Amino acid sequence: MVEKTLVRRILLIALVARILVFGAASQGVFMIGEGRVQADLAQNILSGKGFMLSESMLHPRGEEDASPMFRKSFEFYRRVDGYYGGLMPEQPTLFLVPGYAFFMAGIFAVFGISNYLAVRGVQLILGLITVFIGLKIAGRFLSGRYLFFAGLFFALNPFELYYEAIPATQALFSLFFLLGILLSLRILKSSLDGGRFLLNAFMAGIVWAAAFYVRPAALPIMAWLLLILPFTPALNRITGKFKGAYETEGEDRWFSIRGFISAVVILVVFSLLMLPWGLRNREISGTFRIMPVQGGVNLWEYNGRIFTDHFENEVEGALLLYSDLREDYIDRLNSPELVEFPEFRDEPEWVRDEILYERNIRFMLKNPVLTLRLISLRFVEFFKPFPLNSFSPLYTIAGLLALFWVLFFLWGGAVRCAFENGTEGFFLATLVSGYSLMHLLTASGTPHRIAIDFLMAILALYAIRYSLQRYLAWKELKNAG
Repeated sequence: MVEKTLVRRILLIALVARILVFGAASQGVFMIGEGRVQADLAQNILSGKGFMLSESMLHPRGEEDASPMFRKSFEFYRRVDGYYGGLMPEQPTLFLVPGYAFFMAGIFAVFGISNYLAVRGVQLILGLITVFIGLKIAGRFLSGRYLFFAGLFFALNPFELYYEAIPATQALFSLFFLLGILLSLRILKSSLDGGRFLLNAFMAGIVWAAAFYVRPAALPIMAWLLLILPFTPALNRITGKFKGAYETEGEDRWFSIRGFISAVVILVVFSLLMLPWGLRNREISGTFRIMPVQGGVNLWEYNGRIFTDHFENEVEGALLLYSDLREDYIDRLNSPELVEFPEFRDEPEWVRDEILYERNIRFMLKNPVLTLRLISLRFVEFFKPFPLNSFSPLYTIAGLLALFWVLFFLWGGAVRCAFENGTEGFFLATLVSGYSLMHLLTASGTPHRIAIDFLMAILALYAIRYSLQRYLAWKELKNAG
């Protein structure tokens, strides 16, 4: 159990931090950025037009005074009649999942249309719940001062605070994602020793569906949970060899009936909650589908786009990462025609997605060495502890203090946790690894990493505790000798 006094202290620190951040947000310190797209979707939901983007989004105010990259981007959007190249205006969209737009619509309905400050405020309040959930997860693996430092990281993580202070999907996703992880850990344990596994499984199905509706990156983690749940006794025996893990009734079995039933319940609940979205999309596209149709655009953004004229006048961080590679390969690409964005006109979103996805997969396979080098750069982009664009030095200092030590101890802690905490430790370590790999192969960057920041800190502190214990044992042995 997480100590009540520790929880109160951490939540008080988290509250003070979020009050200060809200004050900064009220003064316009934080940008709106792509939150305008979600806000426009939300406004159309409230007006009765449905889940679609307005034509006006392709004609932003002040475009003539904006940067060359901004102007060129919107000229491209208008030419292919698609925001980002794929999100078509004035048509029911499948490009994005609708969870965050409905979240914003609810806030706008209460506090007024385009009240971005209210969105920020609600997200910062929800951030307190996210911190509490993080503490509950950490309490399953850490205790004492290590649990306190984990809570301190949760309360003050500058990356989490930043994304709670801007209208974007990350903060809401972190809440549902971590709640899904907490329920999953409870189910993994109850599949071995009993408990309220049916209730936990039912709730997990709801939470994982909510997380998916905000960001589909939740789906592979839920699928991994479903795969391992029936085999928790086997995993517990394998991963518990170094420590013995926890022994449970029926330890000699390799298959868990409770785990299998839990997996079925989660899958059924999740599937039922996906039905309205899938049926709506079938009515629009003729095919039952729940996945958004932005995968092709994402692949192009992180692979082909770098070698087109769309990369000219790019922001400083992207130039720093990709310019040398672009110059090295631009004249010796295999099948260079595959990197160009097709000149779409009237093709629907799902057709665009299929074409882009197929072209970019072919490009990656025809340039395997380049693909590996792009993945290595995405590794840097995913795990970087500070922004690569021009920001105040305070951003860099905050990032280094918050994340540098986490990255140093993370993977050692993942290995120790996996082999010392049975199935729960195995799940925590593998979900962090799998989530990271998934984004290194597709789309990377700090916004994609936020959801596992808390989990990475837990694994890093697990390694620090082990390292300190080994050091103290060595020091005691040396003094005794």
